[in-house]
Amino acid sequence: MPAAPALPAAVSSGSLEDDQPLARTRSTQATPLEFIADYLSTDDSAGWTAASDLVSGKRLDVLFDMPRQQWNAPAHAAAVLAWKTYTYRLAQPLATAWTLAREIPLLSADNVLVKILPGAPYITVGLRRSTSAVLPTSCATRSHDAIVVPDEPGLLTFLRHTLIEEHLRPLLERTMLERRVGARILWGQAAAGLAYAFYNISATPAQDTAQLTEALGLAGLAGVCDDGNIWRTTCCRALNSPDLSACRDCPARTREGLRAP
Repeated sequence: MPAAPALPAAVSSGSLEDDQPLARTRSTQATPLEFIADYLSTDDSAGWTAASDLVSGKRLDVLFDMPRQQWNAPAHAAAVLAWKTYTYRLAQPLATAWTLAREIPLLSADNVLVKILPGAPYITVGLRRSTSAVLPTSCATRSHDAIVVPDEPGLLTFLRHTLIEEHLRPLLERTMLERRVGARILWGQAAAGLAYAFYNISATPAQDTAQLTEALGLAGLAGVCDDGNIWRTTCCRALNSPDLSACRDCPARTREGLRAP
């Protein structure tokens, strides 16, 4: 299995409970949770930044300031590193829900809350509502907040619409207005986030990463090889930050990293 990348805080391994806000505590006496996303829901938005305020640009500087403060990253590198950290944190609950239950949590910008932290894991993600898209065979269909779709293609269509079209695409457009950075490098961080997240949770990370990156229009940017190695085609710009070294899987270090297997 591959070693952890050179930015362990941005792409750290470990269970979801270790670094995500758990507004609802697990209890062995309680009724089982309806959705995996229940662990991320919060009833109090105090101290959180709405993802919609990132998309609008109102609070985007807070996200970009994190890599500057943590790693002395220059402006162009800070935007990429912020995307790397942010999209990985979004990918964590997605990969967990997909792997364990074939659920898709609602990750649109109007449902996501973000907290910037002074240390690792640097960013945590919460949800206003634990709404999830589920298959008809899921026990979570009993929830009034369930969005039931007929099959896996329907789940992936829901994911693309909510995560990409209602969150990451407008965030990317706003990022490009604020910083001189290209779309491909930003989408590359989102694809890599999925690869890292599935590597940490799935028994079949290569297949799951390939399926979801294809569905989200991110195919060819990052993935997991059959031998377990993560590959990427875009650099996260850690090399441009004085306090960081190159990631072990950085495509700038080897020509083999510049192409998918």
